[in-house]
Amino acid sequence: MKEKLIFFHLLNNYTGSPQVLRNTILAAKEMGKEVHLYTSSGEGFLSGISGIHYHSNYYFRSRFRILTLFTFFISQLVLAFRLLKYWRNSNVFYINTILPFSAIWMGKLLGKKVFVHVHEFEISPKLLSDFLFLTVRLCADEIIVVSKFLAQNPALVPRKSRVIYNCVKKEIEDQAFTKEEVHDDFRVLMLASLRPYKGIYEFLQLASELPGIGFDLILSDSEEEVDRWKSSQKVPENLTIYPVQQDVIPFFKNSSLVLNLAHKDKWLETFGMTILEGMNFGLPAIVPTVGGVTELVKDGVNGFLVDYSDISTIKVLIEKLQSDIPFWRKLSLNALERSALFSTKIFSQEIQILLK
Repeated sequence: MKEKLIFFHLLNNYTGSPQVLRNTILAAKEMGKEVHLYTSSGEGFLSGISGIHYHSNYYFRSRFRILTLFTFFISQLVLAFRLLKYWRNSNVFYINTILPFSAIWMGKLLGKKVFVHVHEFEISPKLLSDFLFLTVRLCADEIIVVSKFLAQNPALVPRKSRVIYNCVKKEIEDQAFTKEEVHDDFRVLMLASLRPYKGIYEFLQLASELPGIGFDLILSDSEEEVDRWKSSQKVPENLTIYPVQQDVIPFFKNSSLVLNLAHKDKWLETFGMTILEGMNFGLPAIVPTVGGVTELVKDGVNGFLVDYSDISTIKVLIEKLQSDIPFWRKLSLNALERSALFSTKIFSQEIQILLK
């Protein structure tokens, strides 16, 4: 009989953490494991994985925070009762992100081996964050983190964590290429969410102050939410803003540079999936000076570490990369070479060692 792995993820969408879980599930399938997945029913990276058993876990995310918190706790209460049926089975519970806390509790209560794949440094509100990290510290048999930076998170100490770096989708690796020359239309790309601390307003400012350069902003939000936000902004003509995209490969192919302008005082990037995706297409990157993303980008080698508030320095770097083609090409080649250190092959091998 195949060993049964029960995976848990709260919100299935097109962001980094479900993408990582998809790669984890594919690695487990290669081992011949029987895979069950509890997640929300919306479309995302966890949709349509062949050969696995889906279990819908109700969760509704609203723009009203109190409603989101309410449905979150209700979803966890319902999930806890649903998991009682596993009390006789020797299953492994694999929880992706710290949010599905009832799966962590029930795994411990039912005597399962509990893996928790941590992507977060902290969440809001802090009281909830403290509660969730306490749950992880007390109940997880194995804690997996996405970067060395996250392994040093005080919220996880004194527990030791296993670092397994994220990887991109295999489809991105398969289409990765080295750009022989920069596009005539030099374009700057950023993928983020509609949160001020993600640097969206700084990106608008850069586009306004560099009218001769094309800018693309892809938001992980619905078209309705993006249109509502755009209507309240003065969007320069050289900036195109897109809602959530199922396929971002064409955007990376048509870009010359990728940015992450997260505010380190409000949000610490624990890895930087969109930066790694860009590196696979030979894109240099400008990223924050702290966080897991600094393990991807080496200053002056395949990009630059610059604080989001230093707009003047970011502008100078963008203009230099646009005008100095040999310099851009050097960083581009370095980005592609470094991306190989975070391959799907390496990720799958480390996940399979973990799950043996």
